[in-house]
Amino acid sequence: MIQTAPASLTSEFSAALLQATITAALSLQCFVLWRRYQQKYFAWWAVAFALFLARISVIVVFLETNNRAWLFWHQVITGETALALLWAAVVFAHAATWKRRYYAVVAFPLAWSYVAVIRLENFNLAAIPAVLFLSAATLWTGAVLLRHRRAETWGASTLLGWTFLLWGLHHLDYPVLRARGAWNPWGYYIDILFLLGVGAGILLLVNADLATRLQGRTVELARLSRRMVQQHEEERRRLSLELHDETAQIFTAVKMQLGVVRERVEPALAAQVARALELVDEGMRGIRAVTNDLRPSLLDDLGLVPALRSMVADFSERRGVRATLDTPEHIPPLSEEAELALYRALQEALSNVARHAPDAPVHAALTVRDGRVQLQIADSGPGFAGEHALAKAEADGHLGLAGMRERITALGGEVLVDSAPGRGVTLTIRIPVTEGGDA
Repeated sequence: MIQTAPASLTSEFSAALLQATITAALSLQCFVLWRRYQQKYFAWWAVAFALFLARISVIVVFLETNNRAWLFWHQVITGETALALLWAAVVFAHAATWKRRYYAVVAFPLAWSYVAVIRLENFNLAAIPAVLFLSAATLWTGAVLLRHRRAETWGASTLLGWTFLLWGLHHLDYPVLRARGAWNPWGYYIDILFLLGVGAGILLLVNADLATRLQGRTVELARLSRRMVQQHEEERRRLSLELHDETAQIFTAVKMQLGVVRERVEPALAAQVARALELVDEGMRGIRAVTNDLRPSLLDDLGLVPALRSMVADFSERRGVRATLDTPEHIPPLSEEAELALYRALQEALSNVARHAPDAPVHAALTVRDGRVQLQIADSGPGFAGEHALAKAEADGHLGLAGMRERITALGGEVLVDSAPGRGVTLTIRIPVTEGGDA
């Protein structure tokens, strides 16, 4: 005759198997997180859930064999699991390191399990101290996580803390209800809910950690980008000074010498010397144009507004098209970086107009509003269709917007482009003006 297990025992085994599966998944998840992020608290959570899995396995074997030795190890592993979870929380909150005196606490579950299971015959005397120890360790875990919440991990710490607090309170019903079968198999399902809460908290913790790292990387990239722009400008300044102080002076000396030679040679040869002087003048104008592009002397000598007006007037004269600039009488003091960024933005915008809409009139306006300096450049050229065309042009290295965006965003500003076929391009640059004259 085939005997079947009681329905209550079968349901308990099924619930234990489900709990074991979830616990194994949590342990594996924490182990993977530890290998990836090398955070010690993930390693301790992996160890704690591995112990929890061993605890479930041992109690199942005890239910099957009714051998008190398995009950003894169940009690030991239960206590060590609670301590491992507590230590993971302490490492997470305080980055604590292990001390020798902690071994006394670790030894308590082993010592008391021997007394409770082997020596004591009274169930309450055996169970109550163990349950109080387990509940206290779990409540302590929740308190550590709630007390030491940080802004970046607030949600994760809150969920983990309250989950452990409720779990610790739930442990207190063991001598009264669970040990007498009143929770069977619902006690397993309640523990599963707590396990899922801990798993969700750990995932939130990972998400918060990734967000913090991403924010740090973003700040670092912005700092590096700003530093690269500064170094780029410093190099341009150096080249400008070398061209102005050395190359231009050499050309001036050559021009003087050629002038002397022209006065002393025959008329036929003097015409050739005169042509050489014209080439020297052309070379000197080219050097002045290059030095002005590299580092505008007007920006250093007179300030932003005169430098912008000179650039627009020069563009209109050289291109033979109408180019205008509207500026207020006064603008708030800006940092050197902000002034240079606005100057370069207008310079790049006019270069784009010259390349893509050479015959189109251009209008620029510098305004100050709501704590921001705005520079808007609009042309009436052919324009382009939509963001896709703009993205493709940037990807192909055209328009020069990438460098412009780097400069402006490094200062906390923004660059907006608006265009459509047949109605030109409007470029808007905004930079915040902060207290103390820095932008």
